[in-house]
Amino acid sequence: MTPELRNDYLEALDLPEFLYNKNDSIPNAEIIVQCLLVETSSEKSFCEPGDTKNLLVKMLSSIGLSLNNTTSISIQSGDLEENIKAYTAKVVLVMGDSINSNSDNLFFTHHPRSILENPALKREVWEVLKKVKQCLS
Repeated sequence: MTPELRNDYLEALDLPEFLYNKNDSIPNAEIIVQCLLVETSSEKSFCEPGDTKNLLVKMLSSIGLSLNNTTSISIQSGDLEENIKAYTAKVVLVMGDSINSNSDNLFFTHHPRSILENPALKREVWEVLKKVKQCLS
């Protein structure tokens, strides 16, 4: 329903004027995601069901996040800032190969796939996750 049509209905029903939409357009509310998850390889992606995604869910829950308050993207190459500029996130967590960036709210860690292959990486990843949690607080 257009704002004009809505106003016509309100007027026909003799409803108070403060309910009328006086603007030509209704502004969109900006949606901010808590955490943007970026993977740098789609091999055994954490977007696909399986062990990698299950581990990601456990990692997120350890810092009070879930898949519901995160957004996941996969990038193959290129400039990280160029790929993530369409998103408004409090924190960006890049999982995979290192990519250069100058952002203050950007963290790099190992991909869950790598952790499954080498459990010794867990401690290093946990240190990064604690920093992410602190940044979200």
